[in-house]
Amino acid sequence: MDLFFALLLIFVAARAAGEAMEKIHQSPMIGEVLAGILLGPMILGWVDPNPTTELGASLGVVANLGVFVLVMLAGIELGREGLRQAFKERSMIVAFVEFFLPFALGYSLGHALQMSFVQSLFLGTALAVTALPVSVRILLDLNLLHSRLGRAIVSVALVNDLVAFAMLGLVVQFQALGGPPESTTFIIILLKNVLFLGLVFAIATVLKQTARLGRDSISYMQKFVTKLRGQEASFAVCVATALGLATAAELLGIHFAVGAFYGGILMTPQLLGREPFNRVRNATSAVTFGLFAPIFFAFVGLKFALVFEAWPLILAVTATAFVGKLLGGLMGGRVAGFRGSPLLALGVGLNARGMMELLLAQVGLATGIINANVYSALVVMTLTTTLLTPPLMKRLLRRFKAQDVLPAVSRPVSARRAEAQAAIPERDLEDDIVT
Repeated sequence: MDLFFALLLIFVAARAAGEAMEKIHQSPMIGEVLAGILLGPMILGWVDPNPTTELGASLGVVANLGVFVLVMLAGIELGREGLRQAFKERSMIVAFVEFFLPFALGYSLGHALQMSFVQSLFLGTALAVTALPVSVRILLDLNLLHSRLGRAIVSVALVNDLVAFAMLGLVVQFQALGGPPESTTFIIILLKNVLFLGLVFAIATVLKQTARLGRDSISYMQKFVTKLRGQEASFAVCVATALGLATAAELLGIHFAVGAFYGGILMTPQLLGREPFNRVRNATSAVTFGLFAPIFFAFVGLKFALVFEAWPLILAVTATAFVGKLLGGLMGGRVAGFRGSPLLALGVGLNARGMMELLLAQVGLATGIINANVYSALVVMTLTTTLLTPPLMKRLLRRFKAQDVLPAVSRPVSARRAEAQAAIPERDLEDDIVT
């Protein structure tokens, strides 16, 4: 089959399935993956993703481009400011417990299934992920994004993504060595990661200096970009930064997705200017979700293979993933001050997986860390948890109180003291906010 005909078939099917999911208020990613499963060897067999064939190898290149733009967009959307905000609230407590408990359960499950050290490490990382884009979409649909619960879920998902990519870099290097490294080799791997993070911080420091405002209230980077005659110069700077860090990551034995992710994080409104930054974000989003994302998620479905013997593994992975996130959210949320229905909703809401989970699964399969059965288990687990989270959240929302839904209102200290002295009833205060 010709490459462009295959891409046309994949793209149209993925977009149509994505639109169908949008109409029933589900993530379009689910429909795109299902479209790939339908077209692939599992059902119709119209498109063969086998990398040993010319078509499969070409589709693999397109899928890698999809990984690149997806993780770059994820970095742009997260940004450094979001990470700072996460540290300001006790959401970091939730993030710590909620990542390491599912990670420990996933690693233990891998060990119980007699997986290798690297495979168990990868499975633990995969089960600990919470997808930020899917979480934001669910919270927006429920009008909870700006509530304390919404801020906690977004902050935890943000930290999860950052830690997951750091862990991914280590796991890929362990896989290249064929198992747990010796002490000397482990030190070399740590030095490579420290070197990469040092490069990221060095570039961040340089970019921070270029983001300083001059006498005309325009940053040095903005002045440089305006002098470039080519179109979409800001977008070119963003792509060049992501490509540079992706190349550096590959040279150090880390997957290119890690470098592209940090390249996106370094792009900020302070660096590029608010308007150019929005144009870059919109352009990246258009290229990603308008072209590459449907093809990538369909490619994930194309490589999906399910055999009868894999069902026990699928059930074990799905149950461990759901229970791990739920218990992690409950334990961390209780320490952070959540109670009642919001506490339970926190554990349920953190189960939303999506883009990041499928990216990890694709990287794991491409690098040989996991086999087709584990890959299929991760895909089924991702689709299942993403489908279950919205209806469960809606049922819990019915039991929320007004203060659980209303966003926090920042008031000066003097105003809060005056309010306390006047002993304004809490119910009256809520009425004022609603009004």
